[in-house]
Parts: sequence; structure tokens; C-alpha cells
Amino acid sequence: MIEVEEYNSYYLLKFYSKDQKYNLFNINFMTQFIDVLHNLSYDKTRKFLILRGEDNFGAGADLKELLRATTNNEFASTFFNYMREIYHLLMDINKIVISQVKKIAYGASLEILLLSDYVIAETNTRFAAPAVRLGLFPPVLSSIGSFIIGYNNVKRLVYRGDILDAEEAKSIGLVNVVTNDIEKETEEILKEYSKMSISAILLAKRNMIRPFRQYIDKAFEDLILQVATDEAREEILSYINKTDPPWLIDFSKS
Repeated sequence: MIEVEEYNSYYLLKFYSKDQKYNLFNINFMTQFIDVLHNLSYDKTRKFLILRGEDNFGAGADLKELLRATTNNEFASTFFNYMREIYHLLMDINKIVISQVKKIAYGASLEILLLSDYVIAETNTRFAAPAVRLGLFPPVLSSIGSFIIGYNNVKRLVYRGDILDAEEAKSIGLVNVVTNDIEKETEEILKEYSKMSISAILLAKRNMIRPFRQYIDKAFEDLILQVATDEAREEILSYINKTDPPWLIDFSKS
């Protein structure tokens, strides 16, 4: 579910799951997200968009829909094109995007942070991109992550699926501020930005991220091909069933 609240200078976009699921990115959620971002982009008066996961920031893609994508090419294209459109809209929107992160930000949810202008995280938040454990890869992190958090940090997150705490995420540039009072920090950064020329900031942003779209698009093309592989299907099934994939290498054997 997505809700939007209007304030004098910003929109607050809140998202949450009715059934307490952390894997928010399903077709329904993504189409809602796209519609909301489209609508908000028409408003020229409010210069800030705050993104908040009410209970948590999310654990990325819905596993059942990912599994469906492994055997249905049309569904896979639809699913990942919707996901890509969210990232396109976050790049294009005429607002400074501030993300408030609680508990976890995994997978596709973490990748939103790469396209946020400012990220505020609670102290106990964890960050990860475990797509390779599903036979997939994180398209935004893989394609543009090195520009933002550095090549070796991307490898650590993508290849190994490491879980970072909030301070580690801050140290690599994924998070700007770690705090126990997100609302206070948000108020402070809004005050700071209000002293600046927002139009100049948005133009600078447009130029900084100009090449990102083509990199992201190519990554999604590869991801749509990868999800159709037997390896991806077996990995996703193994993850759902909490079993090892059939080709797991046992290094203990001589």
C-alpha cells in the first residue's frame, strides 16, 4: 500500500504491506508507485519528496512473482519493466528525494537509495543486496553502484551478499546520516536545502545522472534474460523451500 501526504514544501510518500510482508515489489505495489510518482511530477510547487517505509524500507522483490517470472517471459518483461520505470521516475522527478530508512533495505528497496539525493537511516537498520542467492543480480547496484559507493563496495554487496549495518552503509556513501531521530534529521536537511537554489540543484542532478539511464536499461535487459534460466528458477525455489540448490559445491569433499 502507498499513501501520500501533502505538506507546505514536500510530499511524504509512505509505503507498507498490509500482511507484514517485507518483499514489497510486486506488480500491484510497483504500478501504484509508478502512478504516484507520475502524478507528483506534475506539481511544481513542492520541491521535496520524502520516501518512508512505515515499518521497514523493504526487502525487494516478491519471491512468488519472481518465481512466476522464471517460466513466463511476458510476465518477466512486465515485472522488470515496471521496476525499471520506478527508477527512471526517481531519476526524472523534479524534486529532491529524501529517503527515511528503518529496519532493513534489501534488494530493489536498497537500490532506491542509490537514486535518492539524501538518505537518513535509523541506527539499527541493515542493508543488503542478496539477489545472487536467487540466481539473479541487482540491476541498479550492478550498473551504477560503482559511481556512488565505489567498485569494491559494489562487489562486496553483489558477489557476497554481505549485510551492512547503518554505520558501514554510511562509511561507503550509501547513507548520509545515521540517527535515532529521523524526523529531526529530516527537518534539519529540509532547512539546509531551503537555503539553496533548488532549481540549480535539480539541474546539477540531471547532469550528474545523465548516463545512468542507459546503464540501468542494459542491466534490466540482462536481468530479464537471466530470470528465464534454469539456474535462477532452481535458486529461487531453493530459497523459498529453504533447501540447497542442486549444484551447490561441497568444498569439504576431497
